[in-house]
Amino acid sequence: MNRLALSLTVLGLIAGTAQAETADREKPMNIEADRATYDQKQSLGTYTGNVIVTQGTMTLKSAHLTVRQDEAGNQYSTGNGNPVDFKQRMDTGEWVMAKSLRFDYDGKAGILRLMDKAWVRRDTGDEVIGDVIIYNLNTETYEAQGGTSGGKPGRVNITIQPKKKEAQ
Repeated sequence: MNRLALSLTVLGLIAGTAQAETADREKPMNIEADRATYDQKQSLGTYTGNVIVTQGTMTLKSAHLTVRQDEAGNQYSTGNGNPVDFKQRMDTGEWVMAKSLRFDYDGKAGILRLMDKAWVRRDTGDEVIGDVIIYNLNTETYEAQGGTSGGKPGRVNITIQPKKKEAQ
């Protein structure tokens, strides 16, 4: 399957017509951690130890989190964990869960990269597993990539549940 076809398949699988709950973006973000440092001049926060981020219906759990904000207000963050856990309700009421060992978020570009043993699952049972899963928040498209094993390219695993037929 070529990269475009895979991206379109994953788009339909995970994003569909669902969007992250739009009200979440307007809610305050709360960060809990065992330790936190913040550099006000650089707008850079580093959080370590049992990090829990909540914003509306979104919850992110990691071992380490770095958050930076540029002068225009764009946020950038990186984190790692064993694993990093993410959960958020979509506007449709469905839940999306994701896990990976590392993540990178570029708020200006609207790109979220889940790396190392990544998977994304909707509560419908649809699932994408790969070494890297990239989600473009602006276009609502996903791209999944397999890693390498013994010098051979890895594989992506996608599960798409059949849609339930309405009774006539």
